Amino acid sequence: MAMRPAQAKWFETYVPRDHTVRATAVLANTGVVQLELDPRLEETPDPERLRFFLDRFKALAAEHGDDLPVGAVHATALIGDSTRIANHALHLMRVWSARVDYTREQLAQLRAEHDHILLLVECLEAMHPAGLDLEGVFRETRFLCKCLFACPHGHELPPELRGVVERVAHGPQHVFLYFVGAPEQRDSVGRLVVEAACEQVGIPAWLAGDHAQQKRLLRAQLADHAHAIAQEDAKFRALKKDAEVAEARANVETLCWYLEHAPNTLGEHKLCHVTGWTTCIDPQRLQQALNEAGITAMVRFPKPPVTATAPVALLDAWWARPFRPLLAMWGTPGSMEVDPTGILAVVVPLLFGYMFPDVGHGLVLALFAASVWKRWPQFRFLLPCGVSGMVFGVLFGDVFGFDGLLPALWLKPLQYPLAVLVVPMVFGVMLMLLGLAFSCVAAIWRGELRAWVWLDGALLLMYAAALVGVFLPAAFWLAALGLFQYFLGTLVLERHPRALLGALGRLLLSAFELAMNTLSFARVGAFALGHAALSLAIMTMANSLGNPVAVALALLLGNLLGLVLEALLVYVQTTRLVLFEFFTRFLREEGRLFSPLRQQRGRV
Repeated sequence: MAMRPAQAKWFETYVPRDHTVRATAVLANTGVVQLELDPRLEETPDPERLRFFLDRFKALAAEHGDDLPVGAVHATALIGDSTRIANHALHLMRVWSARVDYTREQLAQLRAEHDHILLLVECLEAMHPAGLDLEGVFRETRFLCKCLFACPHGHELPPELRGVVERVAHGPQHVFLYFVGAPEQRDSVGRLVVEAACEQVGIPAWLAGDHAQQKRLLRAQLADHAHAIAQEDAKFRALKKDAEVAEARANVETLCWYLEHAPNTLGEHKLCHVTGWTTCIDPQRLQQALNEAGITAMVRFPKPPVTATAPVALLDAWWARPFRPLLAMWGTPGSMEVDPTGILAVVVPLLFGYMFPDVGHGLVLALFAASVWKRWPQFRFLLPCGVSGMVFGVLFGDVFGFDGLLPALWLKPLQYPLAVLVVPMVFGVMLMLLGLAFSCVAAIWRGELRAWVWLDGALLLMYAAALVGVFLPAAFWLAALGLFQYFLGTLVLERHPRALLGALGRLLLSAFELAMNTLSFARVGAFALGHAALSLAIMTMANSLGNPVAVALALLLGNLLGLVLEALLVYVQTTRLVLFEFFTRFLREEGRLFSPLRQQRGRV
């Protein structure tokens, strides 16, 4: 259950004029849109600057072709200023492009090194039967030039090279030629071998030892390179699926559409500018709804107009909705206040049922609410209240005033009047403490916790200490501490001694209100006692009549009068207790209620 109202976001759409009515209906069917005119002149981004970012994005995208992550099939919703979105998309593309180029080069180098190690493995296996070892082949000598080349099968050597070939070794894919000659022959031999499509085989410094050791070293190098290639390949595949770049690409496609259509056609009325508020969590929802309806449009989420107040959405669960009218009587909480709608679904039935404790009367009230549920939705709250009255009727053992029909699961009100009065006062104290706690939560959201702790926190400490002090007198010292905190906080916040006089007046008023509010909940028990007394009076009057028909008529009329009169009075008292004893503790009514288009008008 969300305790904080959801603040709506400003949105605007550019819709082809012929599809405006249909687009409005599609947006209304989402149930999260409230239309409102934009008081500003039409704000369009600087086309030249926007085109600058878009052109560079597209140029980078063209360089990478198939490597670029695929954007959304349809245009995405744009959150924020269009030019900044384009600039951010270009930044993402530049970073992504650099990472792709680096990863591609890393892969190319690792694969080349891997291929060279495979060539060394083939060379080692081919030279060993021929009586050559890699370490001996390249043992340094003073007067000789030693070279090893790998030539693909089928390539013939020039005749002038055949005389300097010392040894030939045959592998599965290559022929390995070992040359030994004078140093001055190095360049000519190398040139002729390369012309014959052969490559020189370099022996790395780490490849040392006998034949078996060299094989182990080569296998280890192959495994390391294979692992490194797999890692870099995974990075490359991840870059090709980068969600941020895909979204940036979709945003650029949307902005390209906007740049092509909106700036030049808004003045010609080819596009309509539909604006308003939305409470959708996913910003893509509105764009997706338009796309699914086959409407080409762009949805943006820029900053709202300065003069506009963002509406808030309150808890709209089916079980809490019947109690929204009670909150509407007081006002709409702002985005920095607690939404008490869910609490009302518990508090109101408890208060109502305690003051209306009769199984029969509660059943009649619940049946009435169920019968008019659809025709008169404003009476839906009577259903849980009637059920609560039935529950308290079982606790008090009261059915249409008949005292002996049902044994009391708890007590008979007229036999224990003090307990009936005290219990709702305890409940009221808990409710007011909850209201003060809600004010603390709202202060945290507004960034005003420091002021709340000094003043309202001190008031809460004094109130709690006074309540506990009734049973434990030592707690009154905490009240004195709270009083000191209140005046010290006033000096800290106001920074002038003259503020103490005003603080004293506010403190006396708050203390008086808390005391009266606490005593007000005694009326809940008084109404329960009044119901029991009225039921007893009706039964006494009926029993005094000798005629059975007169008795039945007296019982019927008495219960009917008691049901209507008590239901009205209990509703008024419940409303008063909730508004003036609970809401005053934390609600400032700073908000404006969000009214979805579909719920507001029913149809478009």
